[in-house]
Amino acid sequence: MSGTSSACEAQLLAPGWTIPSHAMTRRNNKMSNSAEEQLSLLKVARRAISSTQEALEGTTTWLALTDADGRVTYEWAAAPSLRRHLARADVTEGADLAQGSAGTNGVGVALATRASTIVQGTDHLDERMHNLVCAASPVLHPITRKLLGAVNITCLAGEPNPHLKIALNMLLTGIQDSLTRLSRARHQRLLDAHLRVKAGTGAAVITLDRYTMIAEDGLGGLSFDREQLWHYVEEAGPFTREFVLPTGVRAQIVPVMPPRTAEGCSLVLSRLSVASLARSHVKGSDARPRMVVLPELSQLELAEREIIASVLRECRGNKSDAAEQLRIARGTLYERIRRYGL
Repeated sequence: MSGTSSACEAQLLAPGWTIPSHAMTRRNNKMSNSAEEQLSLLKVARRAISSTQEALEGTTTWLALTDADGRVTYEWAAAPSLRRHLARADVTEGADLAQGSAGTNGVGVALATRASTIVQGTDHLDERMHNLVCAASPVLHPITRKLLGAVNITCLAGEPNPHLKIALNMLLTGIQDSLTRLSRARHQRLLDAHLRVKAGTGAAVITLDRYTMIAEDGLGGLSFDREQLWHYVEEAGPFTREFVLPTGVRAQIVPVMPPRTAEGCSLVLSRLSVASLARSHVKGSDARPRMVVLPELSQLELAEREIIASVLRECRGNKSDAAEQLRIARGTLYERIRRYGL
């Protein structure tokens, strides 16, 4: 390590920060494929980046934002000389800084360890970076703790910036604050939708998205699996408005942000369906038949479906007895059962 980097090192070394070795291995980092986890980190970070750049004007520093795979999605240099130096090391927008691709460097180690990191001088694997000091931190979603990317600030070892760590913390805090505000807005949006739908029906209501589920006590104390319910919503498709769960529950879908269900939805369950679910839950069957997507039904068809479902329950599933009680042919009953997903 060059002796000229000592002033920069003194400002950066602090509890919780580590100096990596060449032998440090990369951990597996998986990024969610969901819409929220793939939300443009750059868009969220714009304000924090702008404030940090203003603070770094006149210094010899380089600022970068990467995705969870280590690819540079944004970069800015306060000094043209440093930009040229990094360009010669093939570190520009679009560059892959993951440890597996670029060797030991600030971004790669921060992503691999999910911890704030400093890589100094010859700790870099690439010789073209030996006169650089890089400080980097991972960006984690404040709710899900998923890895979204990393932020990095670099200075020349021979021209140390005493405010390097302060600037990095300022950038990271700004991004985390923006992510937290977005998450709170999402939770509030779900709650508002749940209360709105609940106020318009006497049926049981569940409101959920990929990360959160709101359920009423009126569901009879049943425990619902959020991930499985959301899987059924996605399987039904973004514009489906009604489906039947494998347990026999009929769920009407009310999108949180119409017309699509990507931002979440409320599931309106009929009282009879909830009772049916309770019986199924007590049985504890592990069978998981496919969900049935219902076509758009008129009010008359919905009423007919409920009557047929009620009679089938009274007859304990005996279709001959049900057809006789309903005064329709068995063939007609079978057709209605298929049509209504019973």
